[in-house]
Amino acid sequence: MTAVWDSENGKLLVSNVKGYNGILSISLTSELKSLVFQPEFYYQGIEAMEAKTFNYTEKGVKEVNADDDFTTDAPTELDGVAMTPGLVAKYHMNPSSANCKDIKSLSYISDDKNYTRAGGVVKANVFDWEGEEGILTVHSQLTDGTIKDIQNDGKVTVLALQANYSGSEKDTIITSDYAAVKATNYKDMVLANAALGQPVHTMHLYTNAQDAINNAASHEIVWNHEGLDVATLVQTHYDDSQNSHVAWDVTAADKTVEDYGFKYSFELVGYHKGNNRTSESAHAVMKGSLLKPCMPVDGKQPTWDAAEQNKAEKDREPLVRVILTDTVSNKIAAVGYVKFKIVEKATPTESEVILTPEFGFNYEYTVNCTETEKPLQIEWHDFEEDILAQLEKQGISKEDFHTNFELDGGNDDATQYDGKLATSMSTSKKGIVKQTITDTGAEETQIITWTLKNNEAYQLFKNNKSISVIVRYSKEIEPNVYQFVYVTLTWTPNPRNVQPAGTLENSDKIKNYWYAYNSATPGSGYSDIHANVETVGETNADDEFKSDILNTFDGNNVTVSGVNAVYTAFQDANLTKTFTFVDPQSTDMTPVKGNSGTMYDITVGDNGTTLYANVVNNPLVKQAVVKINGSILEYQGKDNETLYSFARDILNAADHAQFVANNEGKKTFTAQIQINAENCSYVPFELENNEFFAKFLRPITISDPHETNFVDATTGGAKADLKLTFVDWRDHNFDNASVTKGQNYYKYYDVESIAQNGDIMTDLNGTTGVFDRKLSDVTGKVKFTFTAPTKSEIQNGNGIVNHYFGTLNYENNGTTVGDFQIKVPFDVTYDWGTIQVYVICKISQTEAN
Repeated sequence: MTAVWDSENGKLLVSNVKGYNGILSISLTSELKSLVFQPEFYYQGIEAMEAKTFNYTEKGVKEVNADDDFTTDAPTELDGVAMTPGLVAKYHMNPSSANCKDIKSLSYISDDKNYTRAGGVVKANVFDWEGEEGILTVHSQLTDGTIKDIQNDGKVTVLALQANYSGSEKDTIITSDYAAVKATNYKDMVLANAALGQPVHTMHLYTNAQDAINNAASHEIVWNHEGLDVATLVQTHYDDSQNSHVAWDVTAADKTVEDYGFKYSFELVGYHKGNNRTSESAHAVMKGSLLKPCMPVDGKQPTWDAAEQNKAEKDREPLVRVILTDTVSNKIAAVGYVKFKIVEKATPTESEVILTPEFGFNYEYTVNCTETEKPLQIEWHDFEEDILAQLEKQGISKEDFHTNFELDGGNDDATQYDGKLATSMSTSKKGIVKQTITDTGAEETQIITWTLKNNEAYQLFKNNKSISVIVRYSKEIEPNVYQFVYVTLTWTPNPRNVQPAGTLENSDKIKNYWYAYNSATPGSGYSDIHANVETVGETNADDEFKSDILNTFDGNNVTVSGVNAVYTAFQDANLTKTFTFVDPQSTDMTPVKGNSGTMYDITVGDNGTTLYANVVNNPLVKQAVVKINGSILEYQGKDNETLYSFARDILNAADHAQFVANNEGKKTFTAQIQINAENCSYVPFELENNEFFAKFLRPITISDPHETNFVDATTGGAKADLKLTFVDWRDHNFDNASVTKGQNYYKYYDVESIAQNGDIMTDLNGTTGVFDRKLSDVTGKVKFTFTAPTKSEIQNGNGIVNHYFGTLNYENNGTTVGDFQIKVPFDVTYDWGTIQVYVICKISQTEAN
């Protein structure tokens, strides 16, 4: 299958289509829907087009050539001409893909709006149109009538374009919006130099050959130029309807004047300089508006195709005559002369970049947390080959470079730029670039050295495989006109060592101090450690909750291993190890339930060294729970209910071995900890196997031994001493002399009070062992009271028992009852808070009943 684009008709022609005989025509254009006028200007707020009249004095010229002497060539002035080429209007086609070839004819509807004076309506006859990139350009001639002027006539002439369009199904008439027509007059057309900026009188081209010859050349052209378009250097100026002298076009090359019946032409004018028998203009050829330097052949201008170029053309000055012709009347409207100078290298009129050499380095980089400097130096032969030799090809000698080109910012700390063609300085410097002199043995040569400090280089290399710095040499050619050499230095380290890493081996841990996750068996794994208060009987122990993490590591220190030998600064001996809490948010370690039943949210602060608690939904009041001081875990709250009530409540929530939540949702408080290693704070050290959990064991646990019982209707009422069992975090019973070894655990843990607090529940008149009703709700005749012990009685006894916990009194002022039980809540307060314990008391059947 073969496809051919028919640009004239906007169709794709496809042949050899399977199942189809012949050529398949596919239209890639759309049908025209509407036309929208593109205004040239606004005439008192109305979209408008100009009906221009050009007034000029006709010029006469003689025939010239490039070989003979036409030094005195100049145009002669003839009669005045007023030329009105007609209207040129532009319309947006909707859609822009519409094919103007489908327009069968165009015509204008004309009208005079609000006319108050006599005169016929103007007629505009369309004689040509073309479409390009969605714009329809329409050319028309004005016949009959007069164009009205708002100020003079109180009326405005308007035109609307009608297109007779051939659609796919039927022909349609499409009418544009109305546009005003404004008659304008232009005069004093002169040719000007477009390359020199804003049009003023002094920019006009010379109007005779002699003046152009006698003055300096307007432009330079390099001897081997393959064709300079002179049309890009020329434009036309005129006086507009407001008598302002302005440019008509940007350059002759844009062909603006052709829309109004004018055209440019260019030709070489021969002349002889001094005693030279060969014309200056014979050293160039022209094809249209293109000018090319060349060598004459036997003293005569060659043809374009036969022209040969040579540096010997240098300093010749060919002269070009430019003519602006009115194509409607075939009369010349303006003539100008432009002289060129053939040069070996054009003198810059604005700053230019003449060389952008690049130098690469692949030296290894390894971060080492120091300010050690790494110098990257261009080898002298590379500097000569890639800079000096390349400039030599452009006619700039080594001596010229050394003498006249200066390193921006100075030789000791060059200015750095943001790109190889940059005009602005870099916002962040990368080291220091210096120019130094090296002695090659035969001569001295300039070189460049780029120096970076190791810590600075790390900030650049941690996220980039390579970094570059750009500096600039500058030579001032003219005031504020420079030649620039931008030098790019790029360091791509191989290898690039910017990610030090190591690991914590489990073999560095003392096995018997470590546990599997949530396990109570020492040596079962390496996930957990257990933190506890000081042990009873140790020297100076006073029940502080301080647990040194390093005690669980071999040699009482953390050892990092597996660090790549290339990272000398990050071997174990050079690393500082620290401990911080892992943020518990979004984990199952928050919220937690306290002994009181209150729910607490746990957060981390103080750079990871403190865990805080706040009551859920009340984040404004926070209290510290546990801190890391170096390697020591310090639980907060001993003997301080005021500042650390949250920590005490959380610590006492569950037994020291309750690692999984019980049926009340309470468990031993747990925190996750990570070990950090670093040499310098700005280089992350990736440490594997560096996280573990710490269980904060409740110091004591109190339980009911079920030995507090009564017999109903005993004379004088029944009494029973409260029986409780106390054990510490090691399961040492406070009353077991074989483990206490003479130590008073009650005193060490400062058990100071036991109080009955809360409702007494009973199974009376219910299911045995189910305590689901308050005793006071079942009967008001059965009463229990509690005689609380003093602190001294708890810790030292009352003369009868070694440790007295108080007495529970039972009274029954009603009828006798059978066996039942009560569940009595007690609050036991010690130096780390309050533990609530429930005591179940059995009341036996009334005596003799």
